[in-house]
Order: sequence, then C-alpha cells, then structure tokens
Amino acid sequence: MRAFIVLFFSLFLTLSAQCEKPFFESEFVFDPEKIDHGHVHASCIVECPNGDLRTCWYENGTLMPEPYYSDRKDKSDDVRIGGSRLAKGADSWEAPFVMADTFACSDNNPCMSVDKDGKLWLFYPTLLGVPENTWGSALMQFKISDNYDQAGPPVWKKEAILVPKPAGIADLFKKMRPALEEKGVSERMLSRVESELEDPLKIRLGWMSRAHALVRSDGAIVLPLANENFGVPVMAITNDNGETWTYSKPVPYMGLIQPSIIEWEDGKLTAFFRSDDDNPKIPRSDSTDGGITWSPPTRTELDHPGSGLEAMLLDNGHLAVVYNDKLEDPRDRLAISISDDKGKTFKWTRHIEDIPGGRFDYPSVIQAKDGSIHVSYSYNLETVKHVRFNEAWVMEGDN
Repeated sequence: MRAFIVLFFSLFLTLSAQCEKPFFESEFVFDPEKIDHGHVHASCIVECPNGDLRTCWYENGTLMPEPYYSDRKDKSDDVRIGGSRLAKGADSWEAPFVMADTFACSDNNPCMSVDKDGKLWLFYPTLLGVPENTWGSALMQFKISDNYDQAGPPVWKKEAILVPKPAGIADLFKKMRPALEEKGVSERMLSRVESELEDPLKIRLGWMSRAHALVRSDGAIVLPLANENFGVPVMAITNDNGETWTYSKPVPYMGLIQPSIIEWEDGKLTAFFRSDDDNPKIPRSDSTDGGITWSPPTRTELDHPGSGLEAMLLDNGHLAVVYNDKLEDPRDRLAISISDDKGKTFKWTRHIEDIPGGRFDYPSVIQAKDGSIHVSYSYNLETVKHVRFNEAWVMEGDN
C-alpha cells in the first residue's frame, strides 16, 4: 500500500510538471564588451535565505609583474574569485566584485553552499605552483559568512585552509594497477604514480572543488573533492562549522574528478563524475552511509565528453543533470536531462545552448524556493550566463 501511495504521488508530481506552462529566461551576469574580466570560468550559483541569488566564478585580475606568471588565462598568478548578486525582485545583476583574491596566486574553481543555519560557504583551490605545476599544486581554502544580505561581497566571518589526508589511495592504486596496465598505461607512468604516492605533498595538495557542497539532511556539509595528481575523488565532511573534517574512503576508481553529489529521500547519496577515461558515459557511484564509503562506479546512459557537470534532486524527486552532451570538442552544446527513476533512464532532455563553435560549460544548477530551476555557466570564457526555467520547459523538448 505504501509503495502504491509513493508511486501515485510521484506520478501526480510528474503530471503537475507537465501541466505547467513552460518558460525560459536568460541573461548575462555582466556584459563582456563593457567589462573585461579576462578568462571567466567555473561559475556557481546559490539562492540566499532572503531570496537573493549570488553567483561566483574565477577571472583575471590585475596583471602581476615579473617574476610572477601572467598570461590572462586560467592559471595566471592574477586569477581571483569574482562574484555578483541578483537582489530579490531586481531586473539585473549587480556590478561584479571580488569574493576572494590570494595575492600573486591563481584562485580557481569556486563553489558555494548555504548551510542549515543560513551561513554562506565559499570553497576554492589556490594553485601554488603555476606555471610548472598547475592543478596538482592546489591548496583548498574556504570562507564562511553570516552577513551577506547587502549589496557587494559577503563579509567573511571565518577563513581557513583545508588540507586533506585521506587514507586508502595507495591501496586503491595497487588494486587498480592491473586494469591500468591492460589499458596500456606505461610502466614508467605507473612507477611514477607509485613514487608520488609516497610524497606527502602530492597527497595533501592537488585537491580541487567544482560542484556545490551538499548540505546533508542532518545538517552536515559534504564537500566533493578530487585529487588532480591521481584522479581520485574523496568527500570532505564536517558537522562543526569547519573546525574538524572527516574524509571518506576514495571512490574505488582512478580517473574520476569533479564529483557532484545528491541526497535521495531515503538518505542515500549518489555522486556523478567527470571522467577522463575512454568510456563516453557519465559515471555514478552510491553511498549508503552518508558519504563515507562509495560503490564501484557504474555508467549512466548520458553521453559525456570529459567536462564539468552538475546534478541535483528536484523537489518532486526527479533527478536533473546539466552537462555537455556531445562527445567531441568544442563544448558548444549544453543540455539538461531529467530522470524519474533515480537515474536509470532519462526521459526528458532539452538543450540550454546549441550554437556551433561556441563554448558553454561548467554548469551550476539549483532549484529556487518558487520551484524554478536556475543554471549558471561559462559563456565563451568571457562572462557567466544565467538562465531560469521550469521542468515543463525541459519536458517540452527541443523545438
């Protein structure tokens, strides 16, 4: 009887979404022809408790003199975290402002979340070794604010670094080595990885964020990370305002980065990954213990070119994934797919962008309190685009 009620309720919500009038709205966060922020990439969007929207990204700042590294690209020593605010009821985003800027270092891949107490968290990696050592030299930082209702950047109450030291990566490599050999990875490369696993700096640096941190139903924050030195995802978990952290066991696979986590109604978690291997489908892994251990990855039916993606659970229990759905560069097609069976199949897909030769990638997705879906993403690496639509628009399909 209970199963029937759940099925009926799910069907009712699906029919309700299909009966809604579809809508789609879009705007740039700032006009790149009027404001040059250099290389603009990797945005994240959140809804604040008061109904404001905030977004952040990384961008170029003021060029640094020698001996600093400057090239107006994503690894330059002037790269910083920019942001903007769309006040509730406003028609346009505020002029961009600086959210974080580590002097003479490249700050990258920011993500934000609002916790159960309404505090705003900002996570971002700082690249210490550019240009010789880029992603693998990343040092994670985070900031927390309880004062961000006003215009301009949040007032940060706490700032700290996050230096993971999870167990199990060396053991995972031993288990994965035969499979890596079968894939044709050279003995020289395997020996190098084996050697680097003994280097504490390689283990403690190279961790990068990308998708939203998950605020678990019990209030704990689960930050999805991956180590760029080894291609291993690990989740960082805190329930004491970032004072202490617990690290999950590695997801049992090498070659996955940039996890995005959702929590189902029953408390189980699922992570979706960017993959750099030769399988062209988006990988997923499941956890039944709050993110401490993860299942061996399986593949969804969604095409995947090895680019950033994000997943979220809609209020009606449907799963939404925003991703690039063509297998080759350029990333000129950005899609959203929706599943009503927990990701086994995806019945509905619609393209947010489909302009040959463009670049639209690294999406961030939320559902606002009014039920609308918001996505922000990089637009030709020049600005951030923000779109708002409903599930009915997705179900309508491409025209």
